[in-house]
Amino acid sequence: MFFTGDPTSRKRVDLGGRSSKERDRQKLLEQTRLERNRRLWLRRQNSAALTIQICWVWERTGYIGYVALLYYYAQKYFRGRKVVEAEHAKVREHFYQTYGKHCQNVDRHCFGPDSEFLRQLNFFFDTHNLNDFSVLVETCRLIQNFVRDSGDTVGLFAGMDYSPNHSLVAYRLKRLSFACIQAIHQNRNQLKDQLLMAPEEATASTTILLQTLLLFLDPKLPWACKAVGYLMQRNVFSLFREVILTAKLNFVVKENISAGGSFGKISTLERVLALMISHVGQSTCVCSNAFASWRLTLHYTNKMVLSVQNHANLLPTDISNKFPGYACLLGNILETAGAALSQPRCSFEMAMDLAAVTTFLLDALPPIKSSSRESPTVAEDDMIIGDEIEEIVLDSNLEQQITNAIDSRFLLQLGSKFDSSEQTNVLFGGVSTACDPHNEGPDDKEVAAVTAACAFLHVIFNTLPLERIMTVLAYRTELVPVLWNFIKRCHHNQKWSPLPERFSYLLGDAPGWLLPLAVFCPVYKHMLMIVDNEEFYEQEKPLSLKDVRCLIVILRQALWQLLWVIPSVHPTCGKSISNTSAHKRQLVETIQNRVGTVVSELLSQLQDWNNRRQFTPPSDFHADGVNDFFISQAAVEGSKAHDILKQAPFLIPFTSRVKIFTSQLASVRQRHGAHGVFTRNRFRIRRDHILEDAYNQMSQLSEEDLRGLFGVEEAGIDGGGIFKDFMENITRAAFDVQYGLFKEESWNPNRLETADHLLYPNPGSGMIHEQHLQFFHFLGTLLAKAMFEGILVDIPFATFFLSKLKQKYNYLNDLPSLDPELYRHLIFLKHYKGDISELELYFVIVNNEYGEQTEEELLPGGKNIRVTNENVITFIHLVSNHRLNFQIRQQSSHFLRGFQQLMQKDWIDMFNEHELQFLVEICSLDSLDVDDLRCHTNYAGGYHGEHFVIDMFWEVLKSFSLENQKKFLKAAGGASEEALDRLPTSATCMNLLKLPPYGSKEQLEAKLMYAINADAVILKITRAVQQQGSSKLPEKLELELDLKLAVQNLAGAESNIVIEACGFRIISL
Repeated sequence: MFFTGDPTSRKRVDLGGRSSKERDRQKLLEQTRLERNRRLWLRRQNSAALTIQICWVWERTGYIGYVALLYYYAQKYFRGRKVVEAEHAKVREHFYQTYGKHCQNVDRHCFGPDSEFLRQLNFFFDTHNLNDFSVLVETCRLIQNFVRDSGDTVGLFAGMDYSPNHSLVAYRLKRLSFACIQAIHQNRNQLKDQLLMAPEEATASTTILLQTLLLFLDPKLPWACKAVGYLMQRNVFSLFREVILTAKLNFVVKENISAGGSFGKISTLERVLALMISHVGQSTCVCSNAFASWRLTLHYTNKMVLSVQNHANLLPTDISNKFPGYACLLGNILETAGAALSQPRCSFEMAMDLAAVTTFLLDALPPIKSSSRESPTVAEDDMIIGDEIEEIVLDSNLEQQITNAIDSRFLLQLGSKFDSSEQTNVLFGGVSTACDPHNEGPDDKEVAAVTAACAFLHVIFNTLPLERIMTVLAYRTELVPVLWNFIKRCHHNQKWSPLPERFSYLLGDAPGWLLPLAVFCPVYKHMLMIVDNEEFYEQEKPLSLKDVRCLIVILRQALWQLLWVIPSVHPTCGKSISNTSAHKRQLVETIQNRVGTVVSELLSQLQDWNNRRQFTPPSDFHADGVNDFFISQAAVEGSKAHDILKQAPFLIPFTSRVKIFTSQLASVRQRHGAHGVFTRNRFRIRRDHILEDAYNQMSQLSEEDLRGLFGVEEAGIDGGGIFKDFMENITRAAFDVQYGLFKEESWNPNRLETADHLLYPNPGSGMIHEQHLQFFHFLGTLLAKAMFEGILVDIPFATFFLSKLKQKYNYLNDLPSLDPELYRHLIFLKHYKGDISELELYFVIVNNEYGEQTEEELLPGGKNIRVTNENVITFIHLVSNHRLNFQIRQQSSHFLRGFQQLMQKDWIDMFNEHELQFLVEICSLDSLDVDDLRCHTNYAGGYHGEHFVIDMFWEVLKSFSLENQKKFLKAAGGASEEALDRLPTSATCMNLLKLPPYGSKEQLEAKLMYAINADAVILKITRAVQQQGSSKLPEKLELELDLKLAVQNLAGAESNIVIEACGFRIISL
């Protein structure tokens, strides 16, 4: 009821006994509801009428009428805009008349609550009008001056009392703040040189506007939170983003041009952003306690977890290929996350969100290559030039930002957030490291923690340089025992929990053990690189031998599932952040391939440990599903079983692989022989210049010639035995200490050997032979020829050298066979409890070759890098690498090239270096299965397996020591000395074992022992017998006094019983 002006009117009083306020309130609410519904109905009616009108016009008049109707409504709209623009122009003109076009008539009172100055400026300001932009800049300059003079910001705008004017002041200033941001955004291209200026450059227009924003958003001011809220409602961060992109692009263009030094300082724009971020995510804003990085992370990280996977297309547009939007976002999040994780208030859920977001963005990142000289597995001479692949290369500064953010401190901080026991130096400290037999398995929180960390680390392994990460994970966290306990409990309970929703995109329905194994295997493998023998076998660290045996079974089963049971997967080379089902399958396949690789590598390494000192039966490495059908398929190239044989040969028993290997060699011989490739090559070799003559005549042979038959110009029938004799002599010469191709560690008058009497290339061979690398290439070819022909050689190669035939990398635990003293010194350093820096060691190593000492840096600038407790593990690794890999890299590389001329890589990859010793060296046999040899022996000459002479023979052979059994095997192969005078003999030319019919077991044993231990003189006599039809005997044999007697004994010998052993060609004399 309105006041009519009549003072005589009196207020009505209801004396009915009941207040009408409640009834009036209900009536008012009902009227309001009806009015609202009426307006809504009118809007819908108008909209429907407009739609009907447009459709009718289109139907009756066609396109022309439709356009005319649109023009009619557009005219109405533009008439409204013209009215507004006219009003703006009117107020602007009045503003100029009152305050001046350049604000020359403005004083401090113009900013008070009673002045029209700010109201008019906010009303007519247009970002497209240059005059308005100038007025805004001058206004901001005046505000800064007045505040600086008086020191009272609130009083400038609110006068003496802020309370009654707080709404008016807040509204004016938040409108003015938004105008400043709009002005910078609209003119960003013209102001691009000023966008990143520091506050010191106060005369620049952009700096003035941004400094005024800093002034308005000061957390101490009462309107600051309202102003930020107003700006956030208008999505000012999208405007800031475009401003930043313009500034960044301008900076990239002028990156080689100095810009007055302002780019090295914190710009005013950065200060404004940091100040605004401090208000984000606060229900009750307390600006003075705000922490920028924490507020940003707390508010946005969880939102990104929920949306980034399904809305990746909304990620920032790339400035260029070097600055992908997701990479820039990742770098900023990682830096902010590092600060947030250091806060005690950062919760487990917060760490989970951070891991999820960074994992997703890292997965889209192209691999970042290391700049160090790591990668010791491939030497300079082993580089293979293939097809060039176009790669996405990030800007070096952006790469540095990402790699520096994920440092040891970041990893340890992230791990501490999964730690309910408050141990800040233990990754997933809240996860149990002790296995409880009654435990039903990990709980949901433990599964979430393990999954988050494993997903994050798995992506890091595929993206960032590993040398900066692996050592921290292996030696400064409890990752290996924690993950092992988790894996063991899940395996024991046969229950692998599904992935949390945050990481479901990585695996989908794939097995839950994939991610834990993808992280556990490479970290444990890295740890085994530096674990010494005492730790592994005696102290049983980091895992007990019982646990290692269990681990082998788990890994074997997992690998068999991946390679044989689960459908075949193929590696993928590209990354994408699209969310299609094809991409999800691609992610799963990538992880499956990765796990298959790392599990194979770890099992291979554990097999090496078992070969050094057996702690589990070799059969534990054999897959349960390997049967005769699988073996037959494994020999077929291109089959699934053959692929398994190539990737994980240890799943197949050694004897089965030997059968496959010999069948492949036989197939090659048969295939090439059918085309007439195998032709006899003859060479004239002088025995006193055997290595030089052989190299000069045979080093240029083609692969086909090398696979042909070799004949040496020596009288008699050559059935291959003379070549065996040639191999024995040339290997004796090549590995002689006087020749210098191989180096000794302990003195032996005939050879250069290690402390275990094992041979390896001499690192200083180039100081003795100018063509030393060509000799190594030739010797590799000769060894391959011996293996190709099935000839065992008497060369005790060092295991770490044989690993080079497989292009494998040697580690600390391989060092004792090369240099036990150096190994002991390194182990001393590893377990040193004091301050290692006091020992004055540096990252250099001294080489001493033939009295000439040279100093070599293990790292760039290593002579100035002192060994400390923090980097001693790296030092030990680099010293081991230098001695075992780097020093002999060229010799090993050329030896391998020659070896691979005849031996295909796939053939050799079927065996580890310990198994290669059995294939190459007769001296490497640990035992001889006499019963197995008897079962595979055929008899001729009228005798059979039950004959009493044959029984005596096998009994005598079984009673021999291993050394004598080796001598017998070598003699039976025709590659050792032979004895006459009714002794058991072998014919080198025909691979024959000839056994006279002795009358007693004692006589047979005595004769056999004498035959296999006969000296070289009898060998010479045998050669003379082979040459008895020649016109002239060799010069050195003419002086043998027992020649005639030997020939007479041979001619008068009774008929021989011939035993045909497996692998020998037999004839009867």
